[in-house]
Amino acid sequence: MTNLWLVTRRELRERGRSKGFIISSVLTVAILLGIILIPQALGGDAATFEIGAVGEGNEQIVEAARQFEAGLAADEETEPDIFEVTEFSTAQEGEDFLRRGDIEVLLIDGSSAVIAQQGFGGNELVERLQRAAGASRLQALMAENEQVASEVVEVLSNDPLEVRSLSGPGSDNAESSVIAYAGLVLLYIAILTYGNTVLTGVTEEKNNRVVEVLLATLQPWQMLGGKVLGIGILGLAQFALTMAAAFAAIRITGAVSLPAFDLETVGVLVLWFLIGFAIYAALYAAAGSLTSRTEDAQSAALPMTMLAVVGFFVSFSVLDDPASLVARITTFIPFTAAFVVPIRNSLGAISWAEHALAVVVAVGAIVLLVLLAARIYAGGLLRFGGRVRIKEAWRTGD
Repeated sequence: MTNLWLVTRRELRERGRSKGFIISSVLTVAILLGIILIPQALGGDAATFEIGAVGEGNEQIVEAARQFEAGLAADEETEPDIFEVTEFSTAQEGEDFLRRGDIEVLLIDGSSAVIAQQGFGGNELVERLQRAAGASRLQALMAENEQVASEVVEVLSNDPLEVRSLSGPGSDNAESSVIAYAGLVLLYIAILTYGNTVLTGVTEEKNNRVVEVLLATLQPWQMLGGKVLGIGILGLAQFALTMAAAFAAIRITGAVSLPAFDLETVGVLVLWFLIGFAIYAALYAAAGSLTSRTEDAQSAALPMTMLAVVGFFVSFSVLDDPASLVARITTFIPFTAAFVVPIRNSLGAISWAEHALAVVVAVGAIVLLVLLAARIYAGGLLRFGGRVRIKEAWRTGD
């Protein structure tokens, strides 16, 4: 264990003060803060929509749109968007303005809207005017028959069916599942990012023959474990710094509405975050020992990348049905458990007995994988000149 810690400290010292690590940490934080802060800085001013109008019945729609926007802006404490209307005597005149881009939408007689081109993502202004037109027609109905209109409004504004979940209150589960799934996305990113760092780190050491010196005093499992621990600690520290900066920026600016954090959900998420990273990092290190060139390292890591992709996509089906047979089976598969268990836990679809057994299986798998990876690591480290086959590395790794 002393030698293991020596290798870990070496990784922390050498990589932690390297220019590449420092620059990547600063750039990652800067880019993420830019993504959060720049839209807030640019989005402070109210947008102005240019609307053309021909005939009667358009004023009520635009006025309803203004009322909707004023209410939304009041809730968000922002300036409401502006709707400017240009009247035209004929539809042809309005369409000419529309073609030139002088207006965005042409309303005709309060019954139709003309746009220049239908985009793939739809038209935001048209969607607002559709809602406003519906509200305007409801107001007209209320003027004709107040009782019928009020009943229509009540039906449209309420859910006729009361929904009850066997796993408990829906809002709490929804918030917990959002937190859990956000953590799974971060785990997926961390596995691919820092797993590849482990991979290239092993390949670089093998390529510059540093391993020949280290193996004179260290066991292969000590080198493998120390490298995984060192790079893992640095990577997760960088990751935590980035997330803390993003969380602080979101809290200060209010750019995103964050759900309340449940300590149990966060604790389970952190536990499986560490378990998942340990499983994949050991495999990435073994894969790195099979290649002598950085160019070949990515092809060697393809199986691990595919496993992570499968685990990530399995979590989608678990979100839909956390008590399904697929969810139960993948709970006890180490390569998918880190993606599945936090979601099942957040939705209240896993018992403590299942959860405890899943942890035991995963930790046992980590121990077994480290031993297996250490043998492959030992068999591949001193073989140069090309990619080493797993069977060959296993046979010579005694």
